[in-house]
Amino acid sequence: MLALACMSAACSHSEPFSNPQGTDIPFDPGPPARLTLNPAHDGNPAWVADGSGIVYSAQQVTRSDTDVCLAELPPTGGSHRRLVCDVPGDRTSTDAAQSPAPSPDGGLALLSAGNGNLGGTSPVFLGIAVSPTLDAAEAQTVRSLPFIPGGGVSQDYAGHLRWVTPERLVYVGQQFKAHRACPMIECPLDTLLVGTDVTVLDISGPTAAGIAVPGTTQATGVAPIEDGAAILYTLGNDTRIYRRVLSSGAVGVLHDFGPAGIARDVHASGNRVAVIVGGRVAFGVHWSAGPVQWDSGGMLHVVNLDNADDVVLDTPGRLYRRPAVSPDGSSIVAEGFSLIITGHSSNPDTTVSRSGDLYLFGGE
Repeated sequence: MLALACMSAACSHSEPFSNPQGTDIPFDPGPPARLTLNPAHDGNPAWVADGSGIVYSAQQVTRSDTDVCLAELPPTGGSHRRLVCDVPGDRTSTDAAQSPAPSPDGGLALLSAGNGNLGGTSPVFLGIAVSPTLDAAEAQTVRSLPFIPGGGVSQDYAGHLRWVTPERLVYVGQQFKAHRACPMIECPLDTLLVGTDVTVLDISGPTAAGIAVPGTTQATGVAPIEDGAAILYTLGNDTRIYRRVLSSGAVGVLHDFGPAGIARDVHASGNRVAVIVGGRVAFGVHWSAGPVQWDSGGMLHVVNLDNADDVVLDTPGRLYRRPAVSPDGSSIVAEGFSLIITGHSSNPDTTVSRSGDLYLFGGE
């Protein structure tokens, strides 16, 4: 249950669904271009520091262990350049590489998880790992989870992992909460992933030290800007992007989307900020889990830091999550989820696909 259960429901890609070897052409040129095609989920995209590739998490449904592997694509899509599985285990366990974060010097940070046995659902290992190259197989754990950062609360998971400086990482601490949809035992047990605090992790010493950023409880996204001097973050049930100067702690509102809806999944590069706004998102107090934000995706907005212009990259029939702006600001890759019509034709309803693929905006 918990971590690996969440991953099996929301993370995947495999070689049978990759373009022929050596291809740098997407499955569908769009716009937006469809970069992956998978019956499971491809997610958590991030750009290589020089813009020469895209790394992401990809579950391999054709493998007996159904690992969530780390994949790399050319910046325009095409076939895998790299596919690393069995992180941190082997074929006898179900493992996962999540939240990949390439570093400016060619290295990689990621969240790795394993359950110690094939097909199991309860993780026996979770940790933030760092590799000197983009090869996740070389990654060494610098911080095991669960973990309580200074000034914060216990964290089970690290989402939105990014580099602030060569010796510091930032991420959204998260907790897994088991819950039932109702108080009755007949209601099936499920898990929720709830944001705790934005956390800055210093990995320069022999033991990684983490500090929770004040005022970021129930965070839903974080992104460093200004060469690591400041961060942007979003909060549950909030329409604003906040900017915090790390040295002074000064906080201000970067942008307020107002009636467009709740903002989350923020990412920035150069003068462009990508964020998910509105869509299928709701905030409430669960009877057993407490305050929770449910999110099935929304509209992709791009804010220009020079003039505060807000552009919506809307595509009918699809919602988005986890955008990542390319280093030069010219392109954005994001998870895309199809809207599905269900029910009888006389009484139709709309739901959102539980698994997504990667889509590329710009870069033509």
